[in-house]
Amino acid sequence: MTQINKDIEKYISDVGTHLFCLKKNKKAVLADMREAICEFTENNEVNSIDDIYKRFGTPEEIAKAYIADTEPKNIKKAVNIRKLIVIAVVIALVMLAVSFAIAIFDSHKQNISYYYNSDIVTDASIP
Repeated sequence: MTQINKDIEKYISDVGTHLFCLKKNKKAVLADMREAICEFTENNEVNSIDDIYKRFGTPEEIAKAYIADTEPKNIKKAVNIRKLIVIAVVIALVMLAVSFAIAIFDSHKQNISYYYNSDIVTDASIP
């Protein structure tokens, strides 16, 4: 794989990181981008990634343009899905931390021993 191809793949990946949409929509947008870039590189001489930036814009600009054309309910749905995933991960981490703390407390409690002396003198009279 040539350096320009690596740069193009990174460019497309960067676009994907800036897109806030459903996974199936993101895949479709990135596939369309890949196709458009391939067509552009076949029909034009592309010497560096700068040529791609000049033609298509920055990844942020592409993401903004896509978001501007997307229905708000689709964006909201994608954001809600991300929120649910973050909440689920946080809950799982909290449960793991609590379980770990209980395990440590139980192991500490089991290691504590109480000793008593059974040879207690009941008559302390001195001869």
